Amino acid sequence: MDNSEKIDCCKHGLMDYALVCQHLVNQSADHLPIEYFDADDENEPDRSEVENVWCKSCDDMLMSQGDWNEVAAAFAAPKVMCIACLQEIKTRNINGKL
Repeated sequence: MDNSEKIDCCKHGLMDYALVCQHLVNQSADHLPIEYFDADDENEPDRSEVENVWCKSCDDMLMSQGDWNEVAAAFAAPKVMCIACLQEIKTRNINGKL
């Protein structure tokens, strides 16, 4: 990513960004760890360079909808955050395997 595709995080400075579901973004540090998933299929031709991460509840919604349609996207309500902040979220949670 070039600088136009970075965000200025108040904690980490100029960083690459990720899209993260609202549930992980709003999770407090004292919550029990939850399972999370990320879109990392490198064989996908239209794969984004932006990391996308969502929780088990969002994955359940995605599976019930069959795709990231308007309903699933509204439930996840992804937020933009720096990748360093995302790494902190990943560290306190459990990586699910798709």
